[in-house]
Amino acid sequence: MANSLSSTESPTENYAFVMNVGHLTGADTFDLAPGHVLRRATADEVAFIKQTIGRYAPIPHNQSQHLWERRLPYPGGWLEILPQEDWRYFVVSFTGTNTTIAELIGALDLSSLELEVGFTAVDFGGHNYTVISIPDRLFHTLNHAGQNKSFFVEVCAEDVAEIRRIHAQLQSRDSDNRNIQNLVLQLGQLKGLPFTSPLRFLGYFAILESLLTHTPKKSDPYESITRQITVKLALLDHRFPRGIEYAPFGGASPKTVWSKMYDYRSRVAHGDGFELVETLKVLKSPDDALKLVRETVKAVIRQLLSEPQLLRDLRDC
Repeated sequence: MANSLSSTESPTENYAFVMNVGHLTGADTFDLAPGHVLRRATADEVAFIKQTIGRYAPIPHNQSQHLWERRLPYPGGWLEILPQEDWRYFVVSFTGTNTTIAELIGALDLSSLELEVGFTAVDFGGHNYTVISIPDRLFHTLNHAGQNKSFFVEVCAEDVAEIRRIHAQLQSRDSDNRNIQNLVLQLGQLKGLPFTSPLRFLGYFAILESLLTHTPKKSDPYESITRQITVKLALLDHRFPRGIEYAPFGGASPKTVWSKMYDYRSRVAHGDGFELVETLKVLKSPDDALKLVRETVKAVIRQLLSEPQLLRDLRDC
């Protein structure tokens, strides 16, 4: 969605507002990609961000801006506003068109850290700036941010190295990459759904199955979708630079966890919920289950970028 704004209201250069950066560790700026610098927003940019967020925020403007300005964790009661130099307004400044930042957003969606771009301010000529955003994605991210204690993240050199690597891999123009671009697009589209929507969970599961499974043969009782996912993820987990995080599930084996994930998937697909189901207690909560399938999907796609032939063979076996 694009809204034209006069130059007197606008920032002095093209930039994208990154909503969930809490702190940069080890440097004042980071190059996320060629010509794309992550840095703290200037005073003029902060004013512009606050004005723009006020148009989209699902809660009153003064409350939404406190998200970036208040001390955390927030105990309730009176807000404690931080000194301005500690506010959490960060941007990616860049040259070129919105196309270049859109390519970077795909890499951010795939990264382990997963930085969230809220909107982009681009000068299309004549000092007439335009705000470009995906309204449903922005709205639902803002709506969830205040309830998410882990929304703000610290960015370090290791995180940036992964983002740069993913971005470079996504620039490839071969046939494998075209399929991956479609997968990245689907990940972005899922963020247009409410965070608590069961369709998010089902959507990530559908992508995972498309990456790792084939239609089981009726003659082979050992070729179920659940078994394919469990066995193939066990193999891939040894190759992931960052293994799948099973710690939240109280020591349950990956096989047990994914079996319960499929039970939960079946319940969601048939309109049932998570609550009061004794057999799903190992999954702890819908949020934990959603995080597991989301992070697993991203890890598999990152591996697909590095080893496309392996993933093709693994899916078909």
